[in-house]
Amino acid sequence: MSENILILTADAGYGHRRAAQAIEAAIQDLYGTLFSVVIANPFEDPDMPQLLKGIEQGYDDMVVHDPGLYRASYKATNVPAVAGLIQDIAATTMHKAIEKLVAAYQPRAVINTYPAFTEAVLKVIQDSGQDLPVAVVVTDLIDVHSLWFYKQASMTFVPTDHVYKQALGHGLSKQHVYLSGLPVHPDFSLKDRDKAAVRRALGWDVELPTALIVGSPRSPDFPVMANLLDQSGLSLQIAVVSGGASDAYKELQDTNWRGAVHTYGRVENMAEMMHAADFILCKAGGLIVSEALACGLPLILYEALPGQEAGNVSYVLENGAGVWAPGPVKALSAVYSWLAGDGHDLETYREAAKWAGHPRAAFEIAEQICQHVLMKQENHEFQTSAAPAW
Repeated sequence: MSENILILTADAGYGHRRAAQAIEAAIQDLYGTLFSVVIANPFEDPDMPQLLKGIEQGYDDMVVHDPGLYRASYKATNVPAVAGLIQDIAATTMHKAIEKLVAAYQPRAVINTYPAFTEAVLKVIQDSGQDLPVAVVVTDLIDVHSLWFYKQASMTFVPTDHVYKQALGHGLSKQHVYLSGLPVHPDFSLKDRDKAAVRRALGWDVELPTALIVGSPRSPDFPVMANLLDQSGLSLQIAVVSGGASDAYKELQDTNWRGAVHTYGRVENMAEMMHAADFILCKAGGLIVSEALACGLPLILYEALPGQEAGNVSYVLENGAGVWAPGPVKALSAVYSWLAGDGHDLETYREAAKWAGHPRAAFEIAEQICQHVLMKQENHEFQTSAAPAW
């Protein structure tokens, strides 16, 4: 009978859950007979205070309608004293929901991909008298919020050298911090996919240069971007994914496109689309950036939140894997530049993207956590068998 591993995540943005799903897939691939994975969002607990339940929706609303307030809030809370207060409040208000999850699934380890849960998890485990490892997986690339760093966590997995140094600067021990890369689903790390075959399976043109545009409810300009590219006169195929932006998806469907444009709402095959595209235009979310890099896909970043996503832009630029082109007009200019001449610039960015990616990060995280659990189990069994019979 397999043992449970509990992964806690949230849906304030898509990246936290996608990281959880990536780790789940890696554990199942490596240790499917030994461990079962449960992904849970404590915010979904019916007893969670309504004020906290509104955090996820409030996150999207603030990002779209008042980015200045988001910027100020991020800066104000990214101070150790304030972050500590937030952790204390979160531990109190989320304690019951997390306690129920731990009691229901009896996990051998808890993995956390959302920073506000860590203190509550540790308090629940301490109160229960259990000795369970708690692993924190950071889901942004540079300049991450201090809420991610907790000294009592058994393991903290960080995506870049920048974040590794941040973790040590917040007092975490080198023995408990692992430079792993940011976990992406194993589908993104498949290097042997034939681009033409993937395009044929998607119903896309096999020969045309292909731009993948990924939007979301927090990115209102991506339909304009698709229209500009379609009207640009470039020999170009466009695939547009609107995600959860239902109004934008309807707008895309109702548009009379001039060229080869494929429109999608929510998709489950983003890895397939990335492997089929030549470059991507997207917001600078940590997960989508890491997924693109794992596929060796150059990025045109058209939008970024202040704080953590601004750091993600810096990471892409430092590695030469893409460009910062905020807004539809600058994004269009970047596409013109990449497709001009013999495409040498685009190829240079593609090679840099391959080097900057960490396609096996999810496997490294899965192996580190599962081996830790198995070693604890072996030590316990040895101590039990070696104990004298009185």
